[in-house]
Amino acid sequence: MKEIILKVLEDVACSSAGTCQINLQSESAREMIANKLEPAIEDFIKLQVADAIEEIVCCRGDCHG
Repeated sequence: MKEIILKVLEDVACSSAGTCQINLQSESAREMIANKLEPAIEDFIKLQVADAIEEIVCCRGDCHG
């Protein structure tokens, strides 16, 4: 999850270091970051849920039966 957040922050950061800063006190800046984070986090959660379901259904790991 941390990697996703760092990647999104990198994507919204200015390409030229030191030439601009995102003002996190700005509602529009926070909205922009949230809009970029939301689909990335949704994809991450879907993958985690799919992996958990596969583990349960396929009985990977400590399943004894």
